[in-house]
Amino acid sequence: MINAKETEEALPCAGGCGLFGTRKNNNLCSLCYKQSVLQQFPPLRFEPETKPSLVCPPTNLPATSEEPVGIKRRCGMCQRKVGMLGFNCRCGHMFCGSHRYPEEHSCPFDYKHSGRLGLAKQLPLIRTEKLQRF
Repeated sequence: MINAKETEEALPCAGGCGLFGTRKNNNLCSLCYKQSVLQQFPPLRFEPETKPSLVCPPTNLPATSEEPVGIKRRCGMCQRKVGMLGFNCRCGHMFCGSHRYPEEHSCPFDYKHSGRLGLAKQLPLIRTEKLQRF
């Protein structure tokens, strides 16, 4: 048996897609509601600008994704050839399997700061009004 409350909430979607929406989602179906939320909040980027690393020697890699055939891909710390298995770090360098972790190559990228920036953009600041004393 269908409750009267369930039939009240089955309204046509306000987005005009032909599905049913709920009042909880502003009379939108789940697909249209998700699109409206994504339009309000742009996707997040977690990589803030960093300074060039003094610890990691610069590599001779071109800035484009297409590499010339003659240039070999090498680790930023030990200069070992990495081939297809190189690991790109957020500091902008490529490393072998031994030096791929930030602790192993003294990565200058500030993960804590980038996480805080991402959370600050993602979570709005909510403050209530001060209570007035009687």
